[in-house]
Amino acid sequence: GCQWAIFLRNHDELTLEMVTSRERDYMYRMYAADPRARINLGIRRRLAPLMENDTDRIKLMNSMLLSMPGSPIIYYGDEIGMGDNVFVGDRNGVRTPMQWSPDRNAGFSRADPQSLYLQPIMDPMYGYEALNVETQSRESGSLLNWTKRMLAVRKTSRAFGRGKRRFLKPGNRKVLAYISEHDGDLILSVFNLSGSAQPVELDLSAYKGRVPVEMLGKTAFPPVGDLPYLLTMPSHGFYWFRLSADVAMPSWHQEGVPLQDRPVLVLFDGWTSFFRERVMPWRIGMAERMRLQLETETLPLHIDTQRWYASKGTPVQRARLRDHAVWEAGDHSWMLPLVDLDGPAEASTYFVPLALAWEDRDEEKLKTLMPGAVAKVRQQADVGVMADAFCDESFCRAMVQAIGRRTELATLRGKLLFRPTAAFASLAGDDVDAMAVTPPSAHSSNTVVTLGEQLFLKGYRRLRPGINPELEVGRFLTEVARFPNCVPVAGALEYAADDGSVMTLAIVQAFVPNQGDGWDYTLAYLERHLESLRTFDAPQPEDVHGGFLALIHTLGERTAELHLALSTRSGDPAFDPEPVTTEDVQGWRERAASEATRTLELLSERLSELSPEVQDDAKRLLAHADEVRARVAAFPLEGQDGLKT
Repeated sequence: GCQWAIFLRNHDELTLEMVTSRERDYMYRMYAADPRARINLGIRRRLAPLMENDTDRIKLMNSMLLSMPGSPIIYYGDEIGMGDNVFVGDRNGVRTPMQWSPDRNAGFSRADPQSLYLQPIMDPMYGYEALNVETQSRESGSLLNWTKRMLAVRKTSRAFGRGKRRFLKPGNRKVLAYISEHDGDLILSVFNLSGSAQPVELDLSAYKGRVPVEMLGKTAFPPVGDLPYLLTMPSHGFYWFRLSADVAMPSWHQEGVPLQDRPVLVLFDGWTSFFRERVMPWRIGMAERMRLQLETETLPLHIDTQRWYASKGTPVQRARLRDHAVWEAGDHSWMLPLVDLDGPAEASTYFVPLALAWEDRDEEKLKTLMPGAVAKVRQQADVGVMADAFCDESFCRAMVQAIGRRTELATLRGKLLFRPTAAFASLAGDDVDAMAVTPPSAHSSNTVVTLGEQLFLKGYRRLRPGINPELEVGRFLTEVARFPNCVPVAGALEYAADDGSVMTLAIVQAFVPNQGDGWDYTLAYLERHLESLRTFDAPQPEDVHGGFLALIHTLGERTAELHLALSTRSGDPAFDPEPVTTEDVQGWRERAASEATRTLELLSERLSELSPEVQDDAKRLLAHADEVRARVAAFPLEGQDGLKT
C-alpha cells in the first residue's frame, strides 16, 4: 500500500497558500522576520535556523516527525543541524553542499572552490569547519548520533509508521499526547511544546496494568492505574513510551490499595481484640470473628499487593497466625505476627509486623503510616489505621535499641530474641533516637530502612527455618575474621520456636552509601557501550574499557581478600577451610563438561539465527567441539592443592 511522506523541511518550500492570511502573517513573524527568508508565499529556511539553533527544539520537532504515521523524510543536513544562506537567490540558500568534513569544500567536492555552483556555509555558527558529519560522528551526544538512535528506536515498532492514532486531551494544553497502536503494540508519545517545564495528567485508564517503558533508555515507569497518569515534562521535552503488558514494574515501586478500599476492623481492646485467650469469656466470640476477618480478609488483601510477596499473581486465601507477640515499648505497642499462607501457592511463612495510629492523638504518626496502610480501624469513638510497622519510625528505632539491650519477647509458641554482635556499640552509637529514619523500600523479598547515615535495617518477609546465611557469614566476618571490606553486622532479630526451629526476622548492618550493586552497574555499562557502538562510527580506542576494568580489578582483589578472610581458622566447623579432594575436582570437571556440551548444543541449534559474520566464528568453534570436551576431560584429578572456603 501507499504511505504519505511526512517532512518538516524540504528544498521546494510549501507556498503557505492553504493557510489564512492571519496564519501566514503569524508564521512569517515567528519564523521569517527577515524578508530575505521568504520566497513567494513560503519560507526558505532550514530547520536549525527556524528553531534558532535551539537543540532541544530541534530534537522536539524531529521526535514529532518520527512519531507521525507514514514515512518520515529528513532533509539532507538537518541531521547535523546545518544552516542556510539567505543571501543566495531563489531556493539555493537551503541547497548548499552537504558538510561532510572540515576539509576543503566541506568534503563535498575536491574541485576548486570557485568552480562550485554553490559555496558551502562558512559563517561562525553553521560553518562547515565546526559543523560537519566527521566531527559529529566522533561525539556520542551530537545531533547526528542522536538522530541515528531515534531512527533505530523507530524501527523497533511498526506502530509509528502504520499504527492508528488516538489523541489524548490533557488539561494542560501546552502538552501534546497521542497513542499509536498496531497489532497490539501500543506507543504513547508525549511532547511539551512549551519553553518551560510542564506537568501533565493523562487519562490512560483504558490501559490499566500496563507498564510504560521509555523507549530510548528502556526504563520502566510505574504501571498505569485508575488515576490520571502524572508526568513532569522538561522544557521542549518529549517521551516515547511502549505500554507493555509483560514488563515488570520498577523494583522501587510498590503498588498499594487505596485506603477507601481497605477493610474496616472494629476493635474493642487494641491488639487483644484478635485473641480469644486474652479476653473475657463473654468476648471470646467477638475475638474469634475479629481474628477470622484479619486472617481471611485484611492480611490476604495486604500481602497480595506487596512486592515482597513471592507468589505474585497467586491470591492468598488465608493468612493464619502461626505465632505472635505484642510488643510494648514506652507509649508504643506493636503486634509481631508470623503468618502461614493458605492458597494455591507453595506453603510459606511471612513476617508481617503491624502498628496502630489514631487520628485524634497520633496525627503525625498517622501520616507516616499511610503508605503502608493495611486496614482502617475503629475503637469506640476513635478512628485510625493499622499499617506495616516498618513504616513506623518509632518501631525501627525500638528494634535497634532492643537488639542493643538483648531483649527477649515471649510468644505463644516460642520467643523473639534480639541479639547484638560485638560491633553493635561502635556502629549504633549512643543516640539512636536522634537518627532520621527513611521510609521503607521493598527490595525483592525484603523491606529496607536506613537510620541516619549509620544503620541499615533489613526485615526479612518470607521466612525460612534454619540459620540465615547472610547473618551467619556476616557475623563471622565481623566478629572473627574482622574483614574490613565487608558490611559489618550490628545484630539481628530471631524467632526461636519451642520445637527448636529458628528463623531470622531482621538484621541490622552498617549503612554503606552506594549507587547500586555491581551487577546493575555492569548491565548499565554494557548497555551504554552497545548503544554507542550502534550509533558511533569512529573507531574505539584500545583502552575504551579502561575505567570499567579498573573497577573489575578492584572487585577481583576484594573477592580474593574475602576468601582469605573466610579461610581464617576459628574452630567453627562451619567456617574452617577444608582441603580440596579428588571427589571435589571430579565433580567440578563433570559440571564443566556438562555445561560445555549444553552450550555447544545450544549454539548448534541456533546457528541459523546468527548473522553471517558471527556464523563463521560459531562454525569454527563447533568444528573443535571434540577438542573442547577432550580438554575438559583431561583436567587432572590428582595434585590439585587448595582450600575450600
